[in-house]
Amino acid sequence: MKLQYNALIESTVEILTACGESEENATMVAESLVKADARGITTHGTYLLTPIWKRVQAKQLSLPTNARVVMGDGAAAIVDGGDGLGAVAGIMAIEIAVDKAKKFGVATVLVRNTNNIGSLAYYTEAAAKEGMIALMGCNAAPAVAPWGGAEAFLGTNPVAIAIYMGQDSLFSADMATSIVARGKIRKAARNGEAIPGNWATDSEGNFTTDPNEALKGALLPMGGPKGSAISLTVDIISGMLSGAQYAPNLKSFHVPEGRTGVGASLIVLDIGHFMDIKEFKQHMEGYTKRVKGMKRAAGFNEVRIPGENKFRKEQHSIKEGIELDENAVAAIDLLLESIGSDKRLGG
Repeated sequence: MKLQYNALIESTVEILTACGESEENATMVAESLVKADARGITTHGTYLLTPIWKRVQAKQLSLPTNARVVMGDGAAAIVDGGDGLGAVAGIMAIEIAVDKAKKFGVATVLVRNTNNIGSLAYYTEAAAKEGMIALMGCNAAPAVAPWGGAEAFLGTNPVAIAIYMGQDSLFSADMATSIVARGKIRKAARNGEAIPGNWATDSEGNFTTDPNEALKGALLPMGGPKGSAISLTVDIISGMLSGAQYAPNLKSFHVPEGRTGVGASLIVLDIGHFMDIKEFKQHMEGYTKRVKGMKRAAGFNEVRIPGENKFRKEQHSIKEGIELDENAVAAIDLLLESIGSDKRLGG
């Protein structure tokens, strides 16, 4: 089912404000969620409205979100998310980091005491558009076994990087450090679909194609020990160093079982401090041209820059409508009905 961008934004804002969020914060969060949907990353989009609603009902989410700076020394800062919506803390962190990077050349901002922060590319790309290079990580509830382990210890602990290439294009990578995002396992379980046999193990440590068994077991790290090392690093910096929770101490956002304790970390470099921004753009244009013009491997008709696929998908969605399955639309309509709204996305 295809939905108009603005209609989805408006419905999302209405649901979030009904949950107790301020209109200003709700609008920011809605933009991050709908952008994810527009890019086809529905596991990080308006699907999250249902767990938000459930947490509000269980009184396990503090709204309106009161994110605040608890340390702001020189090129470093720590943002406390106030156990509210993660996107509010994430946006505050990126704004602080960009301002500090413009002054010092580089900035590091950590976030603690927040919740699911959504797609990290939303934040790193915002910095890149300001002439920056941004690297961001975030921890999450246990879902991944460290390399050689047979039980969930780490979160999917995503990392994202975005690099300025000019206002009309971006280098943007955003990935879980697990072989796949856990949201894809949940989606397969909701839809009654099997998963590839190399994504996860069951509770006994055996490979499984059953998403429900996978949710009881553990995902595998991407690249084996390499992904495991990156995931551990994200957890230590985003969780331990920020003063957030880490490893098994984190709680799932999707189950109202207590405060999640999510942490995030952000490093931003101001390109202009190291090289004239116009010169850097010229280098990136030449670099991209060489990458895209190289001989292609068998089965490929194009070499793409990271983020190119998602950007194309987003532009198509804005023009033609955002594609959501019937279950996703029904879930939003149920929330609209619950808050007494006259709106319905499903017609």
